[in-house]
Amino acid sequence: MSAVTGALLFLCTQTSQAAVTAVTLLPSVKVFSGDCPAKIVFNGTITVNAPGTVSYMFTRSDGATDTATRTLKFLKAGSKTVSTSWTLGGSSLPGYKGWQAVKITGTAIESPHAEFEIACDPKLNSARAAHGNTDWHIDTANEFLFGKDMSNHNTAANFAPAAWSKTHIHTGLANTAHFYNDKAKVAVGDDTDAVNGIDKPMLFFYAGHGNPTTWNALGTNGHPSDILLGNIAGGGQLRYYWQCSCEVFAHGPKVCSGGDCDYSQPENFDGSADSASMRNVFERWGPALGNDLRMACGVSTLAYCHEGNVNAIWDQFNNHGASVAESFINGLGSSTVKPLCITRGGSNIANTPLYDATFTNRRNASGSSHLHILYAGGTQTQHPALIWKPELIPHTLQRVRLVTPKDPPEFKTRLITAKSIEQILDAQFNGGRAVLQRNEQSGAVFLRASGKAVTPRTLLSETAQREGAVALVRKLGWLGEDSGVIRSKKLLTASLPVGGRDTDITRGEKGSIVTINRRIKNGNQMIDVLGLGGRIDIMVGGDGKVQTASRTWREINIGSEKMAIKPYERAFQEAQNLLQNPDAYKIADWRFGYKEEAANVAQQELPVIFEFDFVPKNREELIDFPPRQIEISAEAK
Repeated sequence: MSAVTGALLFLCTQTSQAAVTAVTLLPSVKVFSGDCPAKIVFNGTITVNAPGTVSYMFTRSDGATDTATRTLKFLKAGSKTVSTSWTLGGSSLPGYKGWQAVKITGTAIESPHAEFEIACDPKLNSARAAHGNTDWHIDTANEFLFGKDMSNHNTAANFAPAAWSKTHIHTGLANTAHFYNDKAKVAVGDDTDAVNGIDKPMLFFYAGHGNPTTWNALGTNGHPSDILLGNIAGGGQLRYYWQCSCEVFAHGPKVCSGGDCDYSQPENFDGSADSASMRNVFERWGPALGNDLRMACGVSTLAYCHEGNVNAIWDQFNNHGASVAESFINGLGSSTVKPLCITRGGSNIANTPLYDATFTNRRNASGSSHLHILYAGGTQTQHPALIWKPELIPHTLQRVRLVTPKDPPEFKTRLITAKSIEQILDAQFNGGRAVLQRNEQSGAVFLRASGKAVTPRTLLSETAQREGAVALVRKLGWLGEDSGVIRSKKLLTASLPVGGRDTDITRGEKGSIVTINRRIKNGNQMIDVLGLGGRIDIMVGGDGKVQTASRTWREINIGSEKMAIKPYERAFQEAQNLLQNPDAYKIADWRFGYKEEAANVAQQELPVIFEFDFVPKNREELIDFPPRQIEISAEAK
């Protein structure tokens, strides 16, 4: 008897008095997609032309047998119903096409095959992460899942939700490219391996070295041309593929040579074939996307893949209400880092998984006629950012203590409580109101609009979207003397029919992300606040309606106690000492300021830090010397 359960074979004969004239059988659902195991019910009829007894059996496509016999007694000519079920599917059998039929025993009479198909979804909230290198990227993969490095130190306050089923795969292994490869593309493909395959969970995350056509896999290399993600026909079930590597999702022109902005303008893609001068993510990644995959995300430019970067991704999702794609794009993104997400779908991008508000294990049912991408455009800045020079670093700064903030008076006037749920009423929110969530660790607040975002016929300018967002937070009493630089970036889209040409590309917008950073006056100096706190984030639709707004802005208390500050040169040397090959790197950018933590962190004081961004001196050695982002304490002890 097969291990797959179900009522199977029921032997059947007919008496000499009754002749079977018709037999039917149909499945209750012809195509099943969902959580497995799936129970498929089959209903049919047996019709005779005279009284008598009929014995029958059910046969099915896998050849399973059963010794049970069923009979039907007919008192007169007519039809009687028959029924059975088949329960099958799961991680080891995620996809199956088969049939059942009714056979009259002792005769050649058999019903037409009741054909059916199942496509099992992966386990909801299942995630795997892998590293392509055993340098800091092995820690990054673990931190993405658990917030801990490989030595079990807590390093990231935000990580994949604790209730998820999470596994760090490929630890202790070598030459792991075959776990990315699909048998439909290459002979040696193990992407559906039960333990180490990347095409089995709901979400897969990779951290490691890469370039536009390659990523490292612990001694071997992976390539987009060798993978087929979410390939249910081959046993794949993946829904979300996230990759933190340099340029693996490169798109658009080579803007400058030898720096960290090579493919930083996806919006200027001209439709030509993929080359070093013009990268085409549609061409490289389109064939790698199975129809069931919801999205694949990576980075067009150089990428920084450390604990702080994965912390930022999950901070966007956990604390700022960002959608799935926006969590990746806004979390990893900066003025020089350009993440990008791609999916299959029908002609309307708004109906695709690029608009997923949260994770789901359901397959992509939006169609497969088009390829769509979502990415952030250039950043507009209102009020100049502080540009530090080494000689301007102060010798001392006053310590800044933190206390839990109170609601501003303007905020309280708009706050109501309905059915024990705090809400803010304002016409600028989608739906005219927003539900309030509070974080007790920091006093941070998050607002989600009650209405669903829509694609407007007429788009407001980015400036108008930004000004509207700033006007709203000013009405809420969120802006004060310590408000600093205001940045906005548009979320841009591009859609291409599968097999289409450059003239078929449709470009669009999804809205803007507006961020207001904190700036603290300490003595006679203004100091920017770095980190995931000390900021207001507003997601604005193209029509100017606000979808989400969050504020992580602890109240400060500047006392008389001072701390000594390291000179730039000392901090820079400390950062260089943390590079394994310092001679291979050059400084790309650096920042100085106070650091405020994410909304879910209890914090009593703002430390002062330096942040250094290092990139390889030789652009051709990118895969050997990926960018490093290093934080150094600025306090001289």
